[in-house]
Amino acid sequence: MSAGARNVRGGLIILSAGLLMGIAMSLYAFVPMVEVPAALDRYDDLPRRLLRLAHISAIMLPLINIVLGGWIDRLPMPARRRNAASWALLVGAVGVPLALTAEALFPLARTVHLSGGPVAVFCAGVFALSAAAWRDFPTTPSREIS
Repeated sequence: MSAGARNVRGGLIILSAGLLMGIAMSLYAFVPMVEVPAALDRYDDLPRRLLRLAHISAIMLPLINIVLGGWIDRLPMPARRRNAASWALLVGAVGVPLALTAEALFPLARTVHLSGGPVAVFCAGVFALSAAAWRDFPTTPSREIS
């Protein structure tokens, strides 16, 4: 499987998990159908905001993987760097929502800024692809995604 296809496939799978997270959150948002967990009792408290941010990142980062997946294999870069960027995007798309959820649920995770690592990994993948595109941008996306 090509790097780009891996990102499209992985992005679609992770996107489904992000949507399921939103459905779960809707059970206690606004008019609760289940009892609101004590840590998430107040709508504007940091834990609840972090959980909403985790949900948003679980939607947007997979979408970025899907969009960039059509271009990764066409960018002028060595195969090792292409694969590293591809995996960085996927690891970040999984790691950021998980780390933000951990920060929402466990105060210690907030104190060590657990989400910083996955965010940096994801950004490194985007920056590597951006650098390759800066050198020589292809005119059409890859049509071959399998």
